[in-house]
Amino acid sequence: MAKILVIDDEISILELIKNGLQKDGHIVSCFSSVNDISLNKLNIYDLIILDIMMPETDGFSFCKKIRSAVDCPILFLSAKTSENDITYGLGIGADDFLTKPFRIQELRARINAHLRREKREHHTCITFDHIRINLTS
Repeated sequence: MAKILVIDDEISILELIKNGLQKDGHIVSCFSSVNDISLNKLNIYDLIILDIMMPETDGFSFCKKIRSAVDCPILFLSAKTSENDITYGLGIGADDFLTKPFRIQELRARINAHLRREKREHHTCITFDHIRINLTS
């Protein structure tokens, strides 16, 4: 079970995502505008799903604003489909980019993959031939 934040200005998309992710046992918070979100509460989320084209503040700007303060995966879900938009979104800090229209099963699978990756044990040692480096010491 993870806490997931979904931001999209289309209410029907929010409902679809919330219903789909709740089937996996996730706690889903939905907002139709980034202006409704308290920035100092973003650290409670395990993953953020973010639309790009929204009226007040676009998703690219919001991602750039929060990326240095948030460690969780950010997934763009957008009708923007150009290679430039996708590479720009990934370049400013998103961990994934899914284009609309999308399949809810694929979105669920991508989210679960990101959450699984976040829970993996992080390796603290690197080994090169006969040399072992402990990154924590």
